[in-house]
Amino acid sequence: MKTVLRWGLVYLLLLAGLTALGHYNQQLSANLMALQATEADRRQKETLLLLQRYQLVSPLALREWAEANGYIPMSLARWASPVQPERSAP
Repeated sequence: MKTVLRWGLVYLLLLAGLTALGHYNQQLSANLMALQATEADRRQKETLLLLQRYQLVSPLALREWAEANGYIPMSLARWASPVQPERSAP
């Protein structure tokens, strides 16, 4: 009878250990899925921000901004402000 109780106790301990291990693995899996969802969301936000940055820094957008703020194009690569700084007399 003692042998049956010992094996029963061993069986219950192994069963409890496997249950605890399964629960731990489920928690790890849930945390991993949450991290992957967060990563996917942040990648999507990064893509949107990169597209927005490109739209704001594109040459046409910069030209529109410069013309709206009173800058006059001098060449393809330079902009001059219509207000000239005062020079001191030599």
